[in-house]
Amino acid sequence: MPDSHAFTLESLRRVADETFLAALDFHRELPSTNDRALAIAADVERVTPLLVLTETQTSGRGRGNNRWWAGPGALTFSLIVDGGWIAVPTDRWPQIALTVGLAVCESVERLRPGLNVGLKWPNDVYLDDRKLCGILVEVPSQASGRVIIGVGVNVNNSYSSAPAEIQRTAISLRDAAGFEFSLPEVLTEMLQSLESQFERLANDHGHLVRRWSDYCLLSGRHVRVRWGETVTEGRCIGVDDDGALLVDTQDGPRRCVAGVVESFERG
Repeated sequence: MPDSHAFTLESLRRVADETFLAALDFHRELPSTNDRALAIAADVERVTPLLVLTETQTSGRGRGNNRWWAGPGALTFSLIVDGGWIAVPTDRWPQIALTVGLAVCESVERLRPGLNVGLKWPNDVYLDDRKLCGILVEVPSQASGRVIIGVGVNVNNSYSSAPAEIQRTAISLRDAAGFEFSLPEVLTEMLQSLESQFERLANDHGHLVRRWSDYCLLSGRHVRVRWGETVTEGRCIGVDDDGALLVDTQDGPRRCVAGVVESFERG
């Protein structure tokens, strides 16, 4: 990967200067940015918003027991924020993942107009029906009032070395656009978009809800959602004001406030 696309001391300073960050914790390699962020968040003396960033993540985590495979050229980071920065009641914190996903979608469209991106409820961004980005939001018990937002975006990854199943189900911006991107520029764009979306979450919720629906990848498709032992199956009819997935089942409409989309009809 060309040096101009990697992180340097100068480019990291620009990221900090051009965004809302109060601190940046950079590593060439980490097992997991969220694990590192959990350790930092427990220290009340550390200022926030703080970004944990790595060029290579070797043991990334997704929801549940899922793993996040991120080869060289991926953008992987975890943002630590205090609840006051998000500026919404804790009962709306479950909407954070969708809000972050929307920020990623709009960033991608600005970076490369015309790409077919969408939100796969509750915490993924897809491009051409393949996974582009995963989001993991955690509220650590040992760091009261803080939220950790983990984001992994396939930017310049080479999928020639990925497991075969991942090659069929994942995509990178480089795959879609045909050229490599500057990782510092992508990160700056996404952080700026994140700030705008969180302002909307606090002050213009109606606009945010409309955008969730605009980008909902699953709308009109047959889906199967599992939450514990409960399975909901039917046609997705969108996302409601609370960020719940709406599914039209044989027994009528159902709201899925949490869960895993086990399968969905491909476009």
